[in-house]
Amino acid sequence: MTSFVKWVVLSFALLLSSLFGSTAEANTITASSCSVSDVQAAINTANNGDTVIIPNGSCTWSSGITFSVQITLQGASTTGVTITDADTNSADSLLLANTGSSFHTTIANLNFLPGTGTGVYVTVHDSPGALVPLMHDVSFNIPNFQLQHAVQWFATGGVIWNANFFSTQNLNGSCGQQIGSDSGSIVVKSYGIPWDSPSTTGTLDANGTLNTYIEDSVFSYVGQAPDVDDSGRIVIRHSQFIGSSGLTHGTTSTYGGRQVEIYNNSFTYPNANRNLNRYFWYRAGTTVVTNNSFQWINGGCYPNKPTLQFVVENAQALADHGCCTGYMCFHQPGSGASLTSHSPSSVGSGNPTQTPGDPFQISDPVYIWNNTGNGQGSSHYSTNEGTTGAPCNNVNPNTGQLYQTSDFYVAGRDYFYDDSSNPNSGAKPGWAPYQYPHPLRNATSGNVPAPPTNLSATVQ
Repeated sequence: MTSFVKWVVLSFALLLSSLFGSTAEANTITASSCSVSDVQAAINTANNGDTVIIPNGSCTWSSGITFSVQITLQGASTTGVTITDADTNSADSLLLANTGSSFHTTIANLNFLPGTGTGVYVTVHDSPGALVPLMHDVSFNIPNFQLQHAVQWFATGGVIWNANFFSTQNLNGSCGQQIGSDSGSIVVKSYGIPWDSPSTTGTLDANGTLNTYIEDSVFSYVGQAPDVDDSGRIVIRHSQFIGSSGLTHGTTSTYGGRQVEIYNNSFTYPNANRNLNRYFWYRAGTTVVTNNSFQWINGGCYPNKPTLQFVVENAQALADHGCCTGYMCFHQPGSGASLTSHSPSSVGSGNPTQTPGDPFQISDPVYIWNNTGNGQGSSHYSTNEGTTGAPCNNVNPNTGQLYQTSDFYVAGRDYFYDDSSNPNSGAKPGWAPYQYPHPLRNATSGNVPAPPTNLSATVQ
């Protein structure tokens, strides 16, 4: 073969490669066992796009695994792999995944139990331009304030489905005892999209990659379910909340949560001995709440609790950003942002003592409509006052009383509640839900799992 012919053949091969991509195929690698060393060894041989299978079994991990290769890490079957946490380094995660831009990093078919561990079960970190991470068919048994969190989702976007966050702690306990867990189920922070970026609720998240979606999942007797922290944008839908509660962080964080959508879920309170102060506590940003079923949190042990609660933290508490004496307070409930500065630029600062203010902050009201159950309706939606930080002790000259949440969180401006359970009444203008199920879900994944029963765990 002449050098010219070789050059033509090579050029043709390079052309085909550029047109159709690499011919390399993803591999499936099976670890020798579910032990941390064998799983780490299997991951060490994987390339981007590969699948690493953890064989069925029960293993105790006394240290964690960190990986940046973009793989699917999954158990051999949905209920067959159980990992008990014995990592006593509170800074550790049993799994710490760093995502990338070539493949969706995926965690699946894993079940976590508490042992002596004090850190986190799973942490996901993204990087600029990374594809959103995926997690499904997982379960997390959560002890009370032994772990930092079950899951830390520090990523812009993602899809979580068929996940169980649950506690088995003292479920038959009496009034006044700790029943279940109030510690962290999942904390969500969106580092890659600023708080001041425009709303991405509903179909405004055109590709479904800017919000974190939790679908077809169960939260059972746990707290911080979820905790939506700095710039977090989350959608919770088609899920069950059983004696469980979530929240957004407010100005005790740097920015607070950005937005929450809660729709097509059920919220139940089957154990009246469970100390549950509300289903969701809003401390920043905006929300859409529609087409949910709410059972009234009411029992002889803890009677007449609100379903949803809202607080403007800087009305009474000198947390970050200072005290607030004028509309609107920094990132208060019922607020959002645009990408352009507006006039007056002080609208997001309340008064000059709020430092820094937010010149991009705009009104983005809360909308709650078309919900059912004896826990729905404005009589079940309340406000409370911030208690973190030194007291502000500022008096509202219009009332002669200390400023409070209701001075800044006002009906017809910052929130709109419709109690009719009529889908055609009270809806957020222009809002429509993003496609369900999320298109990034694996069509072969199993049905939503029932909350685990008859499980036991050793918690030290």
